Order: sequence, then structure tokens, then C-alpha cells
Amino acid sequence: MRLPCLLLLCLCQTGPATAGAWMRAEGTGFLSFSILQQDDGRTEAALFAEYGLRPRLTLGVKADLDMTAGQMGDGTIFVFARKPLGSEDRPYRLAYELALGTRFGQTKDPLLRTGLSYGRGLTLGQRNGWLAVDGAVEWSLGKGTDVYKLDTTFGVTLNDRFKVMAQVFLSSFGDTQETTFAPSLIWQPRPNRPSYQIGLEVEEGSVALRLGLWADF
Repeated sequence: MRLPCLLLLCLCQTGPATAGAWMRAEGTGFLSFSILQQDDGRTEAALFAEYGLRPRLTLGVKADLDMTAGQMGDGTIFVFARKPLGSEDRPYRLAYELALGTRFGQTKDPLLRTGLSYGRGLTLGQRNGWLAVDGAVEWSLGKGTDVYKLDTTFGVTLNDRFKVMAQVFLSSFGDTQETTFAPSLIWQPRPNRPSYQIGLEVEEGSVALRLGLWADF
């Protein structure tokens, strides 16, 4: 089987870019929006929102679309539900996710997404950090191709205003495999205010710039 499948199996046995394994507190929400500018001129947009409906149930929506030349092109959108696995008294978190969605644009295809996430808080000297591993499969319910994904995030809180993240995204679909490295900086000018993300995404020598906004509500 393909490498992402094997990694997903390993994750299931050992059992956040995004909240991952962490539940959103009941009655609170999170919203992020970002633009990715590719070096070939293409522009992509990503939207992620989630809300803590109950202590052990988080609902949300995730959308990605091509916005080249200011026009909506191909993309995907999912509505998801996340539930924790096991006790939250452990130093790590496990959660599973189920989502329904669709590909739209030139290719229209209903999708079922299943995911498993691992998350752990870290202490690095006097600084706090986190590690998140998120595995998912986007199953085609039509005539499309299944997509296997594995995302790893390592982050560190530098101070009250700045965080840094390093992410690696693996994906496999058909005979194609892609690996993307994405470092970024998150800046929160004032407490209880939105945060701003600036980062790069590097894939096979191609470099893209990501600008994003994060907000709690």
C-alpha cells in the first residue's frame, strides 16, 4: 500500500492546519482564513471554522478553493464532527473525525472524509509547544480518486505575541504523491484579538506565500 496508508496504520496503533485532537470548549469557536499565492500566479483560499457544541463534540466546516484571477474555481468543502477518544486525563489527546463534503468546479464528486488525530503539549525549556499528527482519507463516493493525507505540526510559543510552526503535509492520490514543507509565524498584536499568520509552502522546488487570519469567538 502507499506510504500514507502505512503511516495512517501506524498512527492508529500508537494512538491540529487545525485543532486536530483538541476539542473546542463548549460555546466557543475558532475561525481561520488564509490566501496562498503560488509562484506560478495561482491563488488559493482556505477557510476553517469550528464550534464546541458540547464538551465532547466539536462541529465545523473546512473549504479550499482556487481563486486565481479573482474567480472561484475548483475546490472542496467539508462539514465535519470531531469526537475525543479515551480519557482527557492523559498527557496526549486522541480524536476521530467524520465529514461529508464535495469537490466542485470542473470535477464534481461527493466525498466522505474519515480522520484520526494525535496531539500533545510540550515543554521546551521555559517555552510551551505542541505536536499534532493528523491522518485522513477522503473517500470518493462517485467516480473520483481517493486521497490519503498525513499532516504533522510542531509549534512553539515564543512569547505572548509570537508563535512559530513547522508543518509537513503528505498526500497521495492515484499514482501521485506530494510532500509539502510549511514554516510559518503567528503574530497576535494584543490579547483577545485576532492573530495573523505569514508563512511559506515549499513543494518540489516551488515556493508559495501564505497569509492568514486567526480569530476566536
